[in-house]
Amino acid sequence: MAMNIEKSGKILVVADASESQIALESAMALSEVHCASIEIVACVEPPHDLSILARLSGSDPSSLIEGAAERTRTAVRERLEEVAHGSKFDVTILVGKAYQEIIRHVARSDCDLVIKKADPLVGISRVLFASTDQHLLRKCPCPVWLQTETASRRPKRILAAVDLDILDAAEPETLTSLNRRVLETACMFATEPDSEVIVLHAWEAIGEGLVWAFSGGSAARISADRYVNEILATRTKAMDQLLADVRSEVGPGPRLVPILDRGSPEAVIHEQSRAIPVDVVVMGTVARTGLSGVFIGNTAENIINSLACPVIAVKPDGFVSPLLGN
Repeated sequence: MAMNIEKSGKILVVADASESQIALESAMALSEVHCASIEIVACVEPPHDLSILARLSGSDPSSLIEGAAERTRTAVRERLEEVAHGSKFDVTILVGKAYQEIIRHVARSDCDLVIKKADPLVGISRVLFASTDQHLLRKCPCPVWLQTETASRRPKRILAAVDLDILDAAEPETLTSLNRRVLETACMFATEPDSEVIVLHAWEAIGEGLVWAFSGGSAARISADRYVNEILATRTKAMDQLLADVRSEVGPGPRLVPILDRGSPEAVIHEQSRAIPVDVVVMGTVARTGLSGVFIGNTAENIINSLACPVIAVKPDGFVSPLLGN
């Protein structure tokens, strides 16, 4: 599902009774620039012991759910009024497992972006996205912005993490397309006049050790340096091509700042996001589309759970959520 909020698309805000402001404030700021519509949903998950509760209260299970849905709707509306500035928003209540109902609603209503406050796990000092958030990152077909309470509603410094190892990719066309979607999405969020997009690629010269092992004597260092320089030159060329391609699509847009940093993606993205620092990280979470519903890769999941800032997760073209089928 492509992201087209620039073309009067739709932003889906996932709210809850206790914390609704950050997601709506972020959506309203983005909507002002792209003239996108905003839809608000809240989720009610039936308790596992619903039948017991119904029997003890002498009520019908459906009545208990309807009551919970109405209380949630009222509470969310009250929270939203604090930041809506007179705007009126309807609140749709989804009943069921939260991530499943959100994803199904995305498909039904053709949403282009989901914004939700990130829910860190209880007892964890760093941000480690909880179950619903993890499922959305893995399975939601449109981009997902997991926002944090203290983060900027209008991000100015955005880090777009791209994988330029095209030559060794199992599906080079898919990876190329995903890189473009990541960068285009980052540009779409860079709405402030002085905003910039840091385009980060973590590169590694994996075969350097082998070059040293199989090269003899004084030639080893020369061969190893030549190998490393060739890897860097290839990735630099790929970065230049990516920037040129995206610039031709998005026009002048924000300032693009390319960075090629040697190291593992987990270490480089973690370190750069803090050192710069950035307001949000945009990255692809799935690089293969051969199978329906390929889950988030371990590398992407490790990176996201190590970040101390919000994240926007982007899927490649052709991704099919396992909840939606073919």
